[in-house]
This record gives sequence, C-alpha cells and structure tokens, in this order.
Amino acid sequence: MSTLVSPEKDKLDGYLDAIEHLPPTPTLMIKLIELFRQPERDVDEIVGLMRQDPSLTAEVLRGCNSSFFGHEAPITDIREAVFRLGFYEIYRISVAVFGMQSMSTAKVAHSFEVAVLWLHSAMTAIAGGVIARELGESEGIVFTAGLLHDVGKIVLASAEGTRYAELLQQHGLLGTATNDAEKAMFGFDHGEVGARLLSRWGVPPQVSVPVLCHHHLSWSGPFERLAAIVSLANLMARCIEGTAPEKPCEVPEAGHALELLGLKHEDMLAVEHLVRSDIKRLGSLLVAS
Repeated sequence: MSTLVSPEKDKLDGYLDAIEHLPPTPTLMIKLIELFRQPERDVDEIVGLMRQDPSLTAEVLRGCNSSFFGHEAPITDIREAVFRLGFYEIYRISVAVFGMQSMSTAKVAHSFEVAVLWLHSAMTAIAGGVIARELGESEGIVFTAGLLHDVGKIVLASAEGTRYAELLQQHGLLGTATNDAEKAMFGFDHGEVGARLLSRWGVPPQVSVPVLCHHHLSWSGPFERLAAIVSLANLMARCIEGTAPEKPCEVPEAGHALELLGLKHEDMLAVEHLVRSDIKRLGSLLVAS
C-alpha cells in the first residue's frame, strides 16, 4: 500500500471533483511550508511573500501583539515581527490564520460546529508541536499537520450536508467511532479525504501522510513518527478538552502511537503539562475570528 496517497485515490479524486464548494488552495501557506523546510531561510523572501497578502499581514501582526508575546512596544511590520519573534512563531500564526480561513469560509450546515472543530484542531497543532520539540522532530511540520488533520470533516460537511450532520449527531464530531462510520457510509473517512485534498494542493507528504494516517498508523511508512505524533496529539487534545486541569489525562487508545515513539504512558504526564501551558498562553490562536 502506498504511504503517500490513500488507497482510494481515484475514487477520492472523483468525489472531490464533484464538490462545488471546496476550501480554496492556500498557495501562500504552501510556499511558507516550503520555506520552513529549508535549512537556510531568506528573511527578505519570507517578508516579501507575506506582504503579498495584506489581510494575512494584518492577522499575523494582531497575533504578534497579543498578550502571549507580551511586548511593550507594538510590532507594526512583518520584517520586525520575524526578527523579534523568529520565523517559527510567525509561521505558526500564519498557518493558524490559513486554517481558520479554510474552516470559516466552508459552505456547511448551521448545525456543523465549525468553532468546536477549530478549537480541537488548534489544540492538536499545539500539542503536536510540543511533542515534536521534545522528540527532536520538526515542530512546524507537525503543527501544520495537526492543524489540518480534520480538514476532511469540513469537506464531508460541505459535500454531504444533512447526511453528514446526522452521522455526527449519532457518533459525535470528535468521537472515536466517527471515522469508522464515515468509512461505512461514504467508502472513505475524513483522514483520507483531507489528505487527498492536501496532496492536490501540493502540500508535502510530511504533512499529508500524517493527516491520512492519524487513525491508521500502519499506513504511514517512512513518516511513521510524524503520523504517530499527530495521532497522539489528537488524542491528547481531545482528552484535555474534556478533562479538568488538575486531573491528568488518561488515553489508553494511545498505546500504539506511544510504542512507535518509544514513550510510556508516564511520559505523557510531563508532556501534558507543557501542552496545557502552551494552550493557555496561545489563547489567541484558539479563538475563531
């Protein structure tokens, strides 16, 4: 089985081609991902690229001046933001803006809880970035995959309307049985749909394969560790959302991901503390505008 595309590639392409309102291709985000993957980054190229989109620039500067960064003097220019905060922070805010836009512009039923899905996606991205940092993997790549891991749900909600709304009403937007129900009803689940859309956008497999495999780690091949981190981050985010701060998360279904990463359940306690801290500080990324 190919690790780069879903086993239902042709069927998925036909399905996506028939959808009238797909999230638009985030060309600028894809270019930023490519820049992030380069070991030597040209600040002039980064600044010039971001200045092509005034609305992105405005949102990034708003994020830069949030209470999380705590600057006395406001940042008024993208170049200044890159130098003062670093490319990773600018990248993280930018990708969050793109993710928010993709979800907020989707044509979905009013009953579809876009804000809830966005909150979960942002928390998964933050959790994934923390886990990646602790394990020496790429924070930016995992953050991106975590943010987009459920984009297939937006596609299904756009395409299927009330059918998908009824499925979610029965199994829950974030329920563990949702992907199995999707597979039974449509022939593929949200991970497959989302990963195929990302591949068509030109997103690199380091991002699209973890999106494809966050419920199917056996498909992940050379991107096994990245997929395992996104899978673990997804489970951790879901647990944190439903667990009081003073009560540690218990995620028994994370066993396979932990094994692939060489971690034990006890290791999750220290990671969970870091994740909760980052989620608390990055509140501005968790609020859909």
